[in-house]
Amino acid sequence: MNRILIFVEQAENRRLLAEWLGRYYEVVVGESAVQAGKAVPLLDEPFDLCILDGAALHHLREWVQARKQAEQPVFLPVLLITLRADVKLLTRHLWKTVDELIGNPIEKLELQARVEMLLRSRRLSLQLQAALEQERELKELKTRFVSMVSHEFRNPLNIISGFAQLLEQRDLPPDRRADFFLRIRKAVQAMTALLDDVLAFGKVEASVFAASPVPLAIAPFCRKLIEEIKVSMGTDHTVEFACETECALACINEAMLRQVLTNLLSNAIKYSAPQTTVRLKLQCDAETAVLQVQDEGIGISPADQARLFESFFRASNVGTIPGTGLGLAIVKQVIEKSGGAIAVTSAVDVGTTFTVTLPLNREA
Repeated sequence: MNRILIFVEQAENRRLLAEWLGRYYEVVVGESAVQAGKAVPLLDEPFDLCILDGAALHHLREWVQARKQAEQPVFLPVLLITLRADVKLLTRHLWKTVDELIGNPIEKLELQARVEMLLRSRRLSLQLQAALEQERELKELKTRFVSMVSHEFRNPLNIISGFAQLLEQRDLPPDRRADFFLRIRKAVQAMTALLDDVLAFGKVEASVFAASPVPLAIAPFCRKLIEEIKVSMGTDHTVEFACETECALACINEAMLRQVLTNLLSNAIKYSAPQTTVRLKLQCDAETAVLQVQDEGIGISPADQARLFESFFRASNVGTIPGTGLGLAIVKQVIEKSGGAIAVTSAVDVGTTFTVTLPLNREA
């Protein structure tokens, strides 16, 4: 609701203005006092439009100019209620402080029209500023994204190039060749993982995951996905799956579910010691599916948990474990665009549990 601040020294005019405008807007009647030789408001609240008469403007001119300057580049309108004689006395100050004039005596409809036009200009200015801020943030995000991706690609490419040159030597022993091939393979895997994250990030921005849900047997889907992840990562972790309630056929976005579970399970394996256990629990009711991914890994500090879903953020204790800092940001966006929610509980050196709640469409 728009807030109007009124500084009118004539008591009856002040009362009538507040009463009339109070039907449509939030109205605050201001009072001023002299401090250090200058008139300042006693209650300096935020507002969207200031209405003054000539006497009030004479005392509060410097304060009004300061408030308008502080709001720049956002437009903060000021409406002056004045007699013709006041205009002559205040002309030298008007261009700095006043955006609109209205003569006294005032017609109510004219007052409301001018107030609404000024408030509309204020709203448009706020919307424009918000759009500019969003564009600025997007540009910064893209700059960081390009910088990060370039850096992340450069490292594995240097590894591949370096070991490829070494493999050109014909007198290398077989064990050295095998080691170099292994390092090249790991570098390729790191690049592939980065490409997957970049592509997934682009899909989220383009709302690719907003497709209509399809009938899916969730429990069999989870079991099959676990096997695929274990094979692709070549892990010796134990991955347990438990379906605590019967999850019959339900409608859900399969691509979204695959993206979420693949990321969470892969992270659980990557940030856990070898031969530890990762657990996936599934629970369904009439309207939602709740999935929990629990590991026995390095954990996440409370300070890092507050930023965990930010793009490019990585926890302070990941050490040399590779990653892009995009995975959980993608997961959160995908889940929220599907109408779901994600939460995390964790303790350092104990483990982490992610809880995902997703809506189901039984009728569909």
